Amino acid sequence: MSARCVLPPAAAAKAQTTYSSRRRRWLTDSALADQDSLTVALHPPSEQQIAEDPDTVVAWVRAWRGYTGDGRVEWATRRWPSFGTQEVPVRLTLAGAGQIASEGGRGSEWRALVMRRDALVDRLGPGTPALSAAVAATAAKWLDLDDDDFGRLTTIARWLSDHPNSGYFIRQLPVPGVGTKWLARHRGVVETLLEGVRGSRDLGIRGLPHLRDVALCDPDLLAGSPRRFATSLEELTTLSLNPARVLILENKEGLYALPPLADTVAVHGGGYTVHELAGVPWVAHSEVWYWGDLDSHGFAILDRLRRHLPHVRSLLMDEATLDRWRVLAVREQSPTFNEVSHLTGSEAAALECLREGDLRLEQERIPWPYVLEQLLAAFGPGLRSASSDCDARPGSK
Repeated sequence: MSARCVLPPAAAAKAQTTYSSRRRRWLTDSALADQDSLTVALHPPSEQQIAEDPDTVVAWVRAWRGYTGDGRVEWATRRWPSFGTQEVPVRLTLAGAGQIASEGGRGSEWRALVMRRDALVDRLGPGTPALSAAVAATAAKWLDLDDDDFGRLTTIARWLSDHPNSGYFIRQLPVPGVGTKWLARHRGVVETLLEGVRGSRDLGIRGLPHLRDVALCDPDLLAGSPRRFATSLEELTTLSLNPARVLILENKEGLYALPPLADTVAVHGGGYTVHELAGVPWVAHSEVWYWGDLDSHGFAILDRLRRHLPHVRSLLMDEATLDRWRVLAVREQSPTFNEVSHLTGSEAAALECLREGDLRLEQERIPWPYVLEQLLAAFGPGLRSASSDCDARPGSK
């Protein structure tokens, strides 16, 4: 057969490709879906091609005579000196998204999409002009939901739209089945739909505050307060503290193992949210030290903090520490290659060595006696007795 002659399976494949590429536009614009069409040229053979392979050409014609799929097959008369007058199929025309989807083997999916799209638009409308686009953009997500979850989606999106500033916690939302885990799985869909309904992705709900662990290495800084506690960033800003020194570190157990340090407060950094601490007045106005992991992420976090607090100094994040304890380093499985431009020469050199060896040295792997020695060297005589009952060797994070 001519290499160009198109059989029904090839036409179906073309319809499937067209369906996949146009589906989102159809869902956004139902009028376009009804008016759209696809014409597949069937490329009848020439007289020479018939002569070269007549049996295959006959099979091709029979395949289209027996075609029972969607659309309309258009036939034309061909007159050939050697074969006389013959009726051959020349094109298949599919009218509307439904026919294109059906021919492409996606008819059931398209009908389900239309049904659910209409349900969403009806439940969430009139919304903004972007509602249809928001519904179409999330189709891959809501199509996979079972009926119960789809019902929850439409109900919670409608409720949040009607109560844009509820201030509720997730578990307070009056929609059966919608809890913290459910919303975590489907939050992106809900936010996109809300943006289409009222032009904002804000759910208008509250989340539990992110708590930061704090250690008062000098209890006299805040008389009557627990030496160790956890509190929100907002409450940190209200504390009546005026330390000379703030140590920010990422290992919580290391924070809890710190010995008494005169005029010092230690705070858990919180990884890539560490820069938020720059907004705490008593942190910003103190001598700030950062102690993170010796790996690409640790230095990226230090770089981020220094962008907000240029005077921050690092502890145990230099070549000397890496060289001393390289034997304890492990391979860094998921390094970051974010640009860093706020490192000192020694810090940048340590990072380069880590990248060359694809290594990371977690801060808790460094022997605790050595850590205390470096604290003493950095902070001077303010380091009190390391035999205090609060001095314990830290474990893992």
